[in-house]
Amino acid sequence: MVPPSSELAPAARVLIVEDEFLIANNLQRILGKAGYQVTGLADSVAEARQAIAEARPDVVLLDIFLQGKQTGLDLAAWLHEERIPFVFLSANLSDEVLEAAKVTQPFGFLNKPFRAKDVLTTLEIARYRHAHSAEARLRQQQQLQVAVNNAIITFQDREQLSLAIAAQIDRLVPFSFLSLRISLPEDQSFYWVMLRKTALGTFERVYPPGLLGPHASDELLEQLYQEAPTHLEEQPGIFAGASFEALCAGSLTARAFRNTFGVRSWLLRPVLLKRRSVTLLQLARTDTAAFTPSDLEAINLIVSQIALALDNLLACEEIDARRRLKTAELAVASAFQNGRSLPEIVPQVAAAVNELLPGIDLLSIYQVGQPGAARALEGTVQKQEGEFVPLAAANPGQAGTLWAQQLRGLEPWLLQPTLHVGRLAPEAQEQCLPCRLFGEHLGLRSSMHVPIVIKGQPVASLVVASKALYAFTHKDLQTLQSLSNELALALENLLAFERIKHLSEQLEQERTYLSEELKTSHHFEEIIGTSPALLTVFESIAQVAPTDYTVLITGETGTGKELVARAVHNRSGRQGRTMVKVNCAALPPQLIESELFGHERGSYTGATDQRIGKFELAHGSTIFLDEIGELPLELQAKLLRVLQEKEVERIGGKGPIAVDVRVIAATNRHLQDEVAAGRFRADLYYRLNVFPVRVPALRERPGDILPLTAHFLQRIGKKLGKTFTGIAGTARQQLEQYAWPGNIRELEHVLERAAIMARSSTLELPEPLLAGAVSPARPVAAEPVAEVKSMEEAMRETIMGALTRANNRIRGRGGAAELLNLKPTTLESRMKKLGISSVR
Repeated sequence: MVPPSSELAPAARVLIVEDEFLIANNLQRILGKAGYQVTGLADSVAEARQAIAEARPDVVLLDIFLQGKQTGLDLAAWLHEERIPFVFLSANLSDEVLEAAKVTQPFGFLNKPFRAKDVLTTLEIARYRHAHSAEARLRQQQQLQVAVNNAIITFQDREQLSLAIAAQIDRLVPFSFLSLRISLPEDQSFYWVMLRKTALGTFERVYPPGLLGPHASDELLEQLYQEAPTHLEEQPGIFAGASFEALCAGSLTARAFRNTFGVRSWLLRPVLLKRRSVTLLQLARTDTAAFTPSDLEAINLIVSQIALALDNLLACEEIDARRRLKTAELAVASAFQNGRSLPEIVPQVAAAVNELLPGIDLLSIYQVGQPGAARALEGTVQKQEGEFVPLAAANPGQAGTLWAQQLRGLEPWLLQPTLHVGRLAPEAQEQCLPCRLFGEHLGLRSSMHVPIVIKGQPVASLVVASKALYAFTHKDLQTLQSLSNELALALENLLAFERIKHLSEQLEQERTYLSEELKTSHHFEEIIGTSPALLTVFESIAQVAPTDYTVLITGETGTGKELVARAVHNRSGRQGRTMVKVNCAALPPQLIESELFGHERGSYTGATDQRIGKFELAHGSTIFLDEIGELPLELQAKLLRVLQEKEVERIGGKGPIAVDVRVIAATNRHLQDEVAAGRFRADLYYRLNVFPVRVPALRERPGDILPLTAHFLQRIGKKLGKTFTGIAGTARQQLEQYAWPGNIRELEHVLERAAIMARSSTLELPEPLLAGAVSPARPVAAEPVAEVKSMEEAMRETIMGALTRANNRIRGRGGAAELLNLKPTTLESRMKKLGISSVR
């Protein structure tokens, strides 16, 4: 008989499990004739399971009473779990056996002996019921998934989404506690929420300190935070009894739930998200009844919806994070456009960063990589009453300056992105800048910093800190790195404008200085001469010029010490910059300090604007300190500090300014004698006398007199519009025999006077040169005279000698008044009576 249900399905596969061969063979004949496909005959549970493993049947005809340890009831329970429909075959069923059979939920009963029609009808009914029950179950699952999806997919807040997930899971699998951890390996961070069901059926948040109990140590809390979110991923499933105790032995979270809330059973289900992150879903109960496999299966039904909602949440958070990052970058760019200086800009930058990373209590931009340079890229602000104010203003005491002072020793650690959260080891505590400097004073407990790189070089570090123990994550560190790129562009522009401003000011200073230099007549274009004494000077210049060492040039007045200084500068690596010259004898003592080191506006009466000192002007170049022996003692100490520390401090300035200056000093005095007399500091002398160069007097190089004369005549002739073909023999003889106490300067003046008065192309001296004159630098005893001079003549000669020795200076240390032991006013009065005029 062909079954009328053939329209419902094609020939079905049937497995016959019967230990009586005649009955099994009869069933096989009936089914084969009706068009069914018999996959096999089995007479035991083991043989039946093996047959099912080889070919899964659509229906199983199962004898309840099978021979062996396992009966048909045992196989029926397994078939029910595998969702394979079966029909019991039995002869005489007792009430007890019947009740046991019903528990396995069979799809029909056939009593022996049976007719073919009954067998076929029962099989068709069993297949029909199974098909419609599977469809109903599938429909129910789909409805459940849709309901869960609709309930949780719209939430874009982590806590609200967690509450919605908990409510939907509780409808399927009742629980007492829920723990949800979202691990984000790419961001090196995780999110953790724990919920507890209240007596009203709602859920409340449980925080880690509450989980561990009121007496938990900070070390235990740190261990709980550091427990990896994927720690239990290798053991998914249901844990109760001994398995739960084993779980507690390896998991601090499970152990804490057991000890604090009395949890006795645990269900764990990892959820894999699209971003290669793992969400760990954990349910807990306080009763001894463990979760069942059906509970885990119910959770499996909605895992895909939970994953979809979490993926949607993380995607929305990523979009929102990008939006907030762009907003912060625009705010930072706006801050640099609106602010005129970094102290004005940093509070606005801190406000922008606080919008991106809420909870920061301190922000600092600290300049790195330029030791000794002016700190143009520094600013630190602290949050007070919701507003960011400069650290110095918020802490007018020691803390306001402690930050900037101690950070300098920590610069190597500022060059790498670093995150410090939680309780740190002692060695990490040393590297946590806010914890080290202000851990107690400001209560800062976590921080992070990233370098700000411009053109491949770190120029500053962006530091943020918070009073919270776990204020930042690795994702926040990555966000701060992204923000540092925009900050680098803004700082680069600020530096460019500051550089332009500085160069403009420096250019203006150099222009002013050069204009003043042009007003002063430079006596020589070059050094003229080939005498052995001068060649020794040339050799010294060649040796010391390429270095940056200090040079002390000594020699009598008029020997060309400034030309030697210029030669040293022009042969050095600083020749591209202008050499700055300072005549220490030409400046009033009260103005020398301002001239050398500069002053701030309002630093003293008459300081109406800021002035850049000569040392700052010579940054990267050479400064020539002429007549260094005339420098007052009180300024010698300050100059010594500049030479030692390589930094100057303006009058009224707030701090030292680093300078890179090569110093060349010159004097016509014997500084060793000045040191012995107490008029010059010994330590400054030794600091200046690194490489001494003595310029010989003109009388020591007589072979250079005629070349110098030819050079001067050519230049003087151009200036006067005259042509000189030579000099008279008598004039040449006088020039070679004269001792030249005024050296080259005197030679030039003698030739200028002769050229002005010359009436022909052959130069003659208008007045004879006294051959016995000597240099005032090394006076000798005068020849005894036979005649007695008058008092006025003797006084006149004495005053003239003193003026000559003092280089025509009347006042000041080493002046003529001091040499004659007279008051300057008395000496000036006597000079006026004697008709003596002074150049200075």
